[in-house]
Amino acid sequence: MPLSMLQEGGKKPKKRPYEEIKVKEDDYPCPSSPADSPQTVEIIKALQELENAASGDAAVRKRISSLPLEVQDASLLDRITDKESGERLSRMVDDACLLLADYNGRLAAEIDDRKQLTRTLTDFLRTQKEILTEKEQKLEEYKQKLAKVSQVRKELRSQIGNLPDLSLLPNVTGGPLRLPSSGDFYTTD
Repeated sequence: MPLSMLQEGGKKPKKRPYEEIKVKEDDYPCPSSPADSPQTVEIIKALQELENAASGDAAVRKRISSLPLEVQDASLLDRITDKESGERLSRMVDDACLLLADYNGRLAAEIDDRKQLTRTLTDFLRTQKEILTEKEQKLEEYKQKLAKVSQVRKELRSQIGNLPDLSLLPNVTGGPLRLPSSGDFYTTD
C-alpha cells in the first residue's frame, strides 16, 4: 500500500494472487501482437479459402467418377458403329476434357496455395517462437523483480513489527505533556 494511503487513513486494496493479475496490453507495448499481425489475417484468409478448395469439391469429384467408361477407355471406341453415336461420344469427351482440365487447374492452384500457406505458417511459427522466448524472458525478469519486492515487503513488515508501539506507553503525567520549568530543577523534595 502506498505511504500516502497510510497517512490519509485509506483502506488497503484487495490482495490478488499472482495468477489473477491480468496485464493490460497498453501497459507493456510489444512490437507485434499475434492477433493484429497482417500475417495472422493472411493465414486466416488462406485457411478459409482452402475450405472451398478443389480437393473438397465433392460435386465435381462425383461428376468425374460418374463419367461413362467410353469417355475413359480408348479401347471401347470399337463399339462406335455410326456417326451420330460418334459425335455424341465426342461431345461427352469434350465436356469431360473441360471438366478435368478445370478441375486439374483448380487442384494445381490449391497445391500452390498450400505450399504458400506452409511457408507462411513456417515463418509465422518461427516468429511466434521468437516472441514466446522474448515473453518468457520478460516473465522471468518480472518474477525476479516480484521476488525482490516481496522480500523488501517481508523485511519491511518485520522491521515495522519490531518497532515499539508508542501508543501503548503509559501516560506518566496524567494530563497534557508539559516541559519542566527551571524552578523544578532546583527544588528539593
